[in-house]
Amino acid sequence: MQGRTLVFILLLGSSINCTAEVYRWVDKDGKVHFTDKPPAADAENITKQVNKQNLDTSREELNKVQQLHLQEAQAQRQQRQHAQEISASEAYARGANCTAAKNRLRRISGNVIFLDDQGKVVKTTEQERQAMVAELTTYIDNNCN
Repeated sequence: MQGRTLVFILLLGSSINCTAEVYRWVDKDGKVHFTDKPPAADAENITKQVNKQNLDTSREELNKVQQLHLQEAQAQRQQRQHAQEISASEAYARGANCTAAKNRLRRISGNVIFLDDQGKVVKTTEQERQAMVAELTTYIDNNCN
């Protein structure tokens, strides 16, 4: 970011220091020409008019550009920080989910009796239990280290 600003300042400074005269002349057919070298004695020197139109010596525009660069850099820092915060919270949530899945897998391996929230036995076939084990194993393989 600082490199861009430096290049911009150098280009701006070099364009201010460039001095070239600009001439306007009309040929015998009435065609208007512009050149940096006087082709004839009757060529009109319009350098001062061109300089007035193309030269801005104020620092206001440079300050505006620098302010925009600063705002852009700050926005990028905030985006990176936000992405890091999201990554950290996602990693924490993923770790908690993995721990829960591993604990559940350990509890339903082998002979097990399933109880509901009231403590009553829930009848579950061996195929259903094996399907739960397969689902948890797949989840752990895909989401946990």
